This record gives sequence, structure tokens and C-alpha cells, in this order.
Amino acid sequence: MVTQIEARGSHWSLGETHGQMAEEQIRLSLANYRRMFEEVAGIDWREARRTAETFKPAIEQASPELLEEMAGIADGARVDLLDILVLNARSEIVLTHAGHPVQSDGCSALYQRHSDDDSLWLAQNWDWIPDQREALVALTLHPDNKPAIHMITEAGIIGKIGMNALGVGVCLNALRSRICKPKLPVHVMLRRILESDGVEHALDMVDEIGTASPAHFLIADADGKAASVEVSPMGDTAMLPRKGALFHTNHLVSRHLPPDLEDFPNPDSFDRLERLRALSQDTAPSFDTLFERLSDEHGAPNSICRYVDPERPAAERMETLFTIVMNLNERSLRYSFGRPGPETPQHTFHFEGLNSV
Repeated sequence: MVTQIEARGSHWSLGETHGQMAEEQIRLSLANYRRMFEEVAGIDWREARRTAETFKPAIEQASPELLEEMAGIADGARVDLLDILVLNARSEIVLTHAGHPVQSDGCSALYQRHSDDDSLWLAQNWDWIPDQREALVALTLHPDNKPAIHMITEAGIIGKIGMNALGVGVCLNALRSRICKPKLPVHVMLRRILESDGVEHALDMVDEIGTASPAHFLIADADGKAASVEVSPMGDTAMLPRKGALFHTNHLVSRHLPPDLEDFPNPDSFDRLERLRALSQDTAPSFDTLFERLSDEHGAPNSICRYVDPERPAAERMETLFTIVMNLNERSLRYSFGRPGPETPQHTFHFEGLNSV
């Protein structure tokens, strides 16, 4: 069973509870990424810590309270703050080394508006190294004077995929590149999005602060606004829904990219994107239909529902580790761990008070 964590109070208190309740999973994350950095990017832990420290000024300037939360995690888990900073900057450390042989990327995400009842939906599969399955946590945060947040994340990481009590949700697609600047790390920016009160607020914030490395954020809110945002240190490109839907996998799709922005996707990213669009045509969104789409194995093993390809080197193997579906109107989430399918248990979370802080 994945650890369920609920924390309240100051950012230090949120972090301390997180660290205490997920100490074992945090130590597993540290071990997994130590090995991954070395095997995939040729980076030892000392170098990873030095790289992570370069992002500290940007976090201190934009969100000092989130650095305080990381310090609380470190204290609660009895590890060093810089190690927690490494976890929160892991995208910048490993995914910006596209020149090295790296594992195939994954994650397939979509937004869809129901044409009959105007319900608003976000959903995605999160695909990553199998060893990180045991490091996942379901995290519910009730920060002082900010919206409550429910997300699925890797232990020790303060921002990932989920929704807040105002009905603002976000999904993530990794992008492989060689670009990295000392701005706000991707996972810290995800947390800032989950603290926002709507898509427009989130977009303004992302554009003003700047993201340290390329990534894709699929953001939507309960007021019916949605955007597919390809972010980078050189600038961001936001795309709006067409026919009430947005789709993204692991490659840049905008025709209006900032100069010199380049990614290095694997071919299956293009295949998964077209498959996701085809499956969604004339199919209304619901918890059941979205889980069904994200269970699709066309093109396996590198399918929307991904499983390990035994012919790939161990360091390059990936699979679907969790699936999440969000109904923004109802402030409800449903998620499963492991590859989705009829036999995979699902868990439900619902914010009790709409628009509650």
C-alpha cells in the first residue's frame, strides 16, 4: 500500500510531517536517484548536490517558504537539506543530459471538457523507473492561508501531479533536453501551480519566475480555463483547447517555440500522442472512460500503458507507476498504482469543502 500522508500548519510543519511519515521512502528515493544519476548521466552524488545548490537562490527569492518546507522534510527524515534539494531538482540533474544514453521517457496526459454537462477533466499516466514505485506517496497538505492540496508525488518532492481545493489541477510531461538555467526547478514550479487560484494566475506566475529546464505542464481549473504549457528557461508557450480537449506526451508540439529550444524525444512519444487523440475522439470523459484510455496497450511495451521492455538495458527500463484522473468541478480525484487495468485497485479523494482554504 502506498503511504497516505496528511499534514497541516506552517511550511516547516508540513515538511516535518512529510519527512517523518515517509522517511523510509525518502531514503529509497535517495538511493534510487544516486544510482540513476551515475548510470544514466555519469553524475556522482557529490556533483548532484553541487548542481542542486545552484537552484537555491532562485527558490529563496521566489518561494522561501518552500525551501523551509524542504528543511522540515530533511529534519523529519533525518537527512541533509541538500539531499532533499537534489530530489526536488532531479529533473534538472538527469533529464538535461540528452547526450547520454538515457531511459525512454513516458507519461501521457489529457484535458477534456464534457460537451453535455460541462464537467472538466484532467488525467495522465506517470511512467518512470520501476524502483520508484515503492517511493510514491499520496500527500494531502493543508498549508496555513493557502488552498489545500492533494497530489501523488515521490517521497521528499514537494510538488507533482494533483489538484487543490479551488479546483486547479496540473499534470506533467517530462521533456529531454540539454538546457538548464539557475531558475525554479520543475517540481518546485509544479507546487507553485498547485498553490494558485486559477490557470491565468498560474500562467502569469510561471512566465514571471521562469522554469530551470524544459517540461510540459497541463493546467486546468474549475472555471473552465485550461492550457497546455511548454516551459523552458528561454520562455514559455501556452496552447489553448481545441474542441474542448488538450493532449500531450513527451515532445514539444508548439509551432511557436522560443529560439534555441530543442528536445530529444523517443519515437514512441509521437505514437502515443496520436493514439491518445484517436481514443478520445467521440468519447465522453468520465472516471471509467479515462482509466480505460490510459490502460491502452497498443504498441506495447512502449504504449500509453507502458510496461518494462526486457530487451532494454536495466537503466533504460520504464513502466507506468500510477494513473490519476481528476474531475475539477467536483474536486474529486481517482488514482491507481501500477499499470492501470480491471484488476488494479483504485483510490478516491474528494475535497470536502469546495473553494476551501
